[in-house]
Amino acid sequence: MFSKKSELFSKVIIQGKIINQPEFVYSLGERGQYGFDVYLPFETIGRKLLLIRAGWTKEKFNLETNFLNTDKIIHAILLKPKRKNLFTPDNSNELTFYIDLLSLEKKYSRKLYPLIAESTSDIKMGYNLKKPEKIVLPNNHLQYALTWYSLCFVIIIAFLIYKKKI
Repeated sequence: MFSKKSELFSKVIIQGKIINQPEFVYSLGERGQYGFDVYLPFETIGRKLLLIRAGWTKEKFNLETNFLNTDKIIHAILLKPKRKNLFTPDNSNELTFYIDLLSLEKKYSRKLYPLIAESTSDIKMGYNLKKPEKIVLPNNHLQYALTWYSLCFVIIIAFLIYKKKI
């Protein structure tokens, strides 16, 4: 179950309702097609507001009104929102390139849960939303190992040069 103590990468079951039209974040599809990641503003039974990434689509759409504010149960994994990097353009009125939690909190006049729920269940909305084959979790072990071994190598070389001078 989803709770205040739910942590990064944990599997959760979220009960609640979609409270507004989706947020569309511009992104490339699996084969480099232009399109949008679909994020649904979701209010849980405990009145917490979070974003659920429902999938990817080629075009923007509006949800039917009978789909909003009806009870839903969604299985998901909690992930960090993608950060804006150096080469990501700023969001505009027409296109959103990254999730800006502060501006969304102003839009909904409520505090957002700091993690994004990546939906693993099929949300029947009448739209063909593509989901990733598998959710990729970060794995930086090789990067860490290379960093520490190269640092060790540099220190050993510096030590050998220091000893030869004495």
